[in-house]
Amino acid sequence: INVISPTWFYLNDNNGNIASLASSDYVNYCHQKGIEVWALVSNLENKDVDTTSVLTYTSKRENLINNLISAAIQYNFDGINVDFEALSSEVGDSYIQFIRELSLKCANNGIVLSVDDYVPSSFTAFYNRAEQATFAVYVVVMAYDEHYAGSPEAGSVASLSWVTQGVSDTLKEVPADQVILGMPFYTRVWEIPSESSSDDTAAGAKIPSKIYGMKAANDFLATHGATKTWQDDCGQNYSEFTDNDTTYKVWLEDSASAECRLKLVEEKKLAGASFWKLGFETSDIWDTVTRYIH
Repeated sequence: INVISPTWFYLNDNNGNIASLASSDYVNYCHQKGIEVWALVSNLENKDVDTTSVLTYTSKRENLINNLISAAIQYNFDGINVDFEALSSEVGDSYIQFIRELSLKCANNGIVLSVDDYVPSSFTAFYNRAEQATFAVYVVVMAYDEHYAGSPEAGSVASLSWVTQGVSDTLKEVPADQVILGMPFYTRVWEIPSESSSDDTAAGAKIPSKIYGMKAANDFLATHGATKTWQDDCGQNYSEFTDNDTTYKVWLEDSASAECRLKLVEEKKLAGASFWKLGFETSDIWDTVTRYIH
């Protein structure tokens, strides 16, 4: 690990003020270990905040940016990572203007700016990754949540074909040396009741699932004596079993699935890899990462 990005700031009102969990001791410890700290700012924690309002008004954007730069100077962290999700298309231009304005302040203060993005789709085109790349140092592809809580069907959180397509689409807008591939340290265990159809759906019902870290998922399978098999198409080990009229399906995240994606980083000459989130992984994952990321 040479960078860690703690979720330290989030929008806390409609005027661009932020809540902070920042820690000087944390930054100092990381710096002693040769690790940079890119503090993450999110718009998800306070549900009462209207992100559109904050981004649309110049004065509110300026307040938000000044708050972030002031914190960066106060706590001596090395970068800012912007993780603004679930935006509406109407705020696309204002969001890009925010990235422009923040990038100038970051550059003037020696702060690395990175921006988190969904895998490209028609619904997220307004995030304008090409314009982001003009101003931000790195664009991070959150290549996970292919299947998510509330999905109408069970499936992988990051199948290899889906990730590969996401990288290819991102590279149409962003130079490879600015792209960081985000990978999951978690998976979902899907719980399909017996009354559901063989197609995983029953009258459009959502399939229940729970998030498990790598070790927890393995422990869960071991407890049930379940076996797993490798699936080339998704680049993952897969397990399925039935217990008490419920069928469980899980597309595992492990060193083998990570290696498939790390090979993609190497092949496409991307800037690097990132992982969500620290603590969900098994220790052997770092041996695999080290083989590909130097």
